[in-house]
Amino acid sequence: MATPHYAIRARVIHAMTIPFTIQLVADNQAHQLDALLDEVTPRIEAFLADVDVTFSPFRDDSQVAAARRGDWSALLSPGPLDRFGRNNSPTAFAEIYALCQQAKDLTDGYFNPMHAGVYDPTGIAKGWAVEQAHRRFLKPLLDAGRCEAAAIGGGGDIQTAVRDDSGFEWNIGVADPFDASKTLHTIAPHTITAHTITARNAGIATSGTTARGEHITRTAHDLAQATVVCDRLTFADMWATTAISAGEQAFQTLVSRNDIARATVMAILVRTDGSIAEIGADSNSFHRH
Repeated sequence: MATPHYAIRARVIHAMTIPFTIQLVADNQAHQLDALLDEVTPRIEAFLADVDVTFSPFRDDSQVAAARRGDWSALLSPGPLDRFGRNNSPTAFAEIYALCQQAKDLTDGYFNPMHAGVYDPTGIAKGWAVEQAHRRFLKPLLDAGRCEAAAIGGGGDIQTAVRDDSGFEWNIGVADPFDASKTLHTIAPHTITAHTITARNAGIATSGTTARGEHITRTAHDLAQATVVCDRLTFADMWATTAISAGEQAFQTLVSRNDIARATVMAILVRTDGSIAEIGADSNSFHRH
C-alpha cells in the first residue's frame, strides 16, 4: 500500500498579544483545507478575542483588570444558558478562578494565580483558551471526517489531534531557550510511554523566562524552561508553570506523589546550565542529558 501524501495548511491569527497558528492536515486535498481554514479561522479569532476581553492583564476593561481593582463581581455573574434555558455552567472567569484554586492546592502553592501581589491566571487561562478553541472548532472537523488532523498553538501552548483511522503523526519540537533558532528535542509518538497520551492527541505546554522574563513567582531558579505533555492542555500548562516555579526536585516530588500526574505527565526540563532532564509518564525517574 502506498504511503499517503499528507497536505498541511496553516493560518496565523493575532490575539491576546501573541500569534496563534492553526494547522489542518488532509490526504492529497490541499484545496479542501484552504476552504476549511476560511471557515474556522474567523470563529477561532472571535473566540480568542472574547477570551482576551475576559482575561487580559493588559486591558483596563478586562474582568481580570477589574478583579485587580477589587471588583470580583464576575465570579457571581450567571453562566451561559444551556439548550433548556438553564444556567448550569459557570462563566469562563469563574471556571478559570476555580481551576487556579484547584491548581494551587494540587501543587502545594507552587502554582499561584497571584503574582507580584495581583491576580494573574495566565498560567492556566492561555492553555485553557487553546484547548477550548480546538475542542469547539477543530475537533468537529475531525469527527465529521473533513480532515485527518488538526492543531492550534500559541505562546508555547499546543493542542494536537489526529483522526482515529489516520496514519498521520505530529512531531513537536522543543525549542532551545538560549537560541530560538535551534530545536533541543523532538516529541514523537513513540517517545511517550503512557497509553493515555500520545503526540497524536495531546496538550503540550512550554513555560520559561526567556521570552517573557520573570513573570512567574519562583522559589528555585535551576530551570530555564519546562515543556510538559499531558492528556489535557489546561493541566499541561499548569504543570509547566509549576515546574518553573518549584524547580526540578520539587516538581519531580509533586508529580511522583500524584497518581493522575504520574500516569499522564511527561516533561522535558531545560536547566539553566543547558542540560536536559526528562520525566516520562508512568515513570518516577528522570533521564539526564
